[in-house]
Amino acid sequence: LTKRPQIKAIVHFDTKKDDQGDRDISIDSTKTSLASFKKLAANPIFNVKLG
Repeated sequence: LTKRPQIKAIVHFDTKKDDQGDRDISIDSTKTSLASFKKLAANPIFNVKLG
């Protein structure tokens, strides 16, 4: 993200079933995916001031 400052938002659809109906893409679908999400969310780049 620091290499691409033009990116202003990230969207993640947290769902147990995707458009195929069979893929769990929720952030806690596995321990590894939850750990990765937490690591990303803790990045100081997300500490922004709104307004």
